[in-house]
Amino acid sequence: MLAFDAAARHGSLTLAAKELGRTQSAVSQQVKALEQQLGLALFVRKPREIALTSAGRTLAKSVRASIEELETTVTDISRRNDPHILRLTTYQSFAIHWLIPRLPAFNLRHPEIDVRIDAADQKYDLKTEDIDMAIRVGTVPAGATVLLPETFLPLYAPSIAGGEKIEIADALQHRLLVHLSAKLWDEWFRLNGLDIQHPEIATGYSHSGLLVQAAIAGGGIALAPPVIAADSVYSGRLDYIGGKPLITDYEYYIETTEKDPPEKVRLFTEWVKEEAAEMRNKHPDWFG
Repeated sequence: MLAFDAAARHGSLTLAAKELGRTQSAVSQQVKALEQQLGLALFVRKPREIALTSAGRTLAKSVRASIEELETTVTDISRRNDPHILRLTTYQSFAIHWLIPRLPAFNLRHPEIDVRIDAADQKYDLKTEDIDMAIRVGTVPAGATVLLPETFLPLYAPSIAGGEKIEIADALQHRLLVHLSAKLWDEWFRLNGLDIQHPEIATGYSHSGLLVQAAIAGGGIALAPPVIAADSVYSGRLDYIGGKPLITDYEYYIETTEKDPPEKVRLFTEWVKEEAAEMRNKHPDWFG
């Protein structure tokens, strides 16, 4: 079948033999043996080339599809067992604003591990997509590793207040931004002792990363996850209003493909846990 496939693709027994590392005679004999087994001609022989018959075209299409499927399967199995390639999926905002800025530290510690990130808000099935692990936010499934609680804080660019600190009572003097639900602002105000119902809120941000960027640009005060905004706070591009953070029922967590994960997954999980613990210890006020 390999000899037939190569001959069909090249339209030449000579080129097929060159690809397979065999003699032209050997490839010719294999094709003839296949034709005898099937009891029909697969090629029309010409002086300088060969051409597929109708039956040959039908078989060639099926053989090529089967070979490609086998090649894909072999590649997937090889990648899955490669101890030096770690495939990770996580949300775009978390990847861009939290994980990637910290990844060089992991690379320095474990240069032998190549971390490949699929940043997508779609929730993949890890086994069917050949992914080693995921970092997600939501209700924690059994067996997952908890990193941090999901919380929200009001964040703003210092420029919108002339460099002055914005207090809780002054928040309504500015444009309020949110990406999930305007009700989050109701809950935050109520949590911090202000009975304000349905203030005017600007929504329309598809994920928290865009919301953070809007706040950095001076678009208003964004009620956003401090996990996503942390590096912008550290750099001084954002500040946050004091008071209690709004704590949700969700958490950031790690999920792995296997109950007993390979070394590359174990090492990466340990490192992420260290980074998360450092953030929580540095800013306990962000997480309640």
